[in-house]
Amino acid sequence: MSVTMPEGVLLVFHLPEGSPPTRHRTFHRRIYGMETSSWGGRYQYHLKGALEDIPHVRLYWGVVIVTEEDGSRTTRLLREQGAEVVTRRILLTKSDQGKLRG
Repeated sequence: MSVTMPEGVLLVFHLPEGSPPTRHRTFHRRIYGMETSSWGGRYQYHLKGALEDIPHVRLYWGVVIVTEEDGSRTTRLLREQGAEVVTRRILLTKSDQGKLRG
């Protein structure tokens, strides 16, 4: 009797070598979002990032796990933002499965 483990996609992404720091900051904000404020902290708000609409597990900066269903969409999104992306199919842990269910 074999037990089937759910699979996910590990995405490792980064900007091309030599990208300026301003490009890295912009990329990070677009992908992960950010908390920001104006008028000396009077008004605080959240700028939404692209990954916030996709269930994912963030392992490190530039390393996330997504479901198989979201793998190609997430890869496409990252490449549209100028990232170089490497993908691998992986087996999900129970913890990852719980986080990816939303």
